[in-house]
Amino acid sequence: MELHLDEAYDGHPSCIRTARLTVKAFLTRLGTEHAARVPADTVSRAQLVVSELVTNAVRYADGSCGLNLAYRGHGVDITVWDKSPGSVTVQEWDPARPGGFGLEIVRTLCGPLTVTPTPQGKRVHVRMPLALPSGV
Repeated sequence: MELHLDEAYDGHPSCIRTARLTVKAFLTRLGTEHAARVPADTVSRAQLVVSELVTNAVRYADGSCGLNLAYRGHGVDITVWDKSPGSVTVQEWDPARPGGFGLEIVRTLCGPLTVTPTPQGKRVHVRMPLALPSGV
């Protein structure tokens, strides 16, 4: 079973909220169309991951960005693209730092990030495991 969703955004800060709502709708659709029960805390974690990645795209890239979601085998592939050729840097843990924890949060929830340069910018990809009941 596979489910895809592709969204493009104008890069305005309001698209961060839109992306959070999009991932919630995607996971709800997964439950509706494929009889999978996705727990609320899993939805919240996925929304946090998407929010952090899209926030980085809006904050540090110039112009439009986008979100690709794909459900495959008990996980969701989350890819955020933007038009900046610059890489992303996960900073080391420093409790005295006043911010910059977004990618660290994403890495904690999903594991490693993959950053792929493209002719138009880059794609940042993570795989979010979903806590689905056995047999789904």
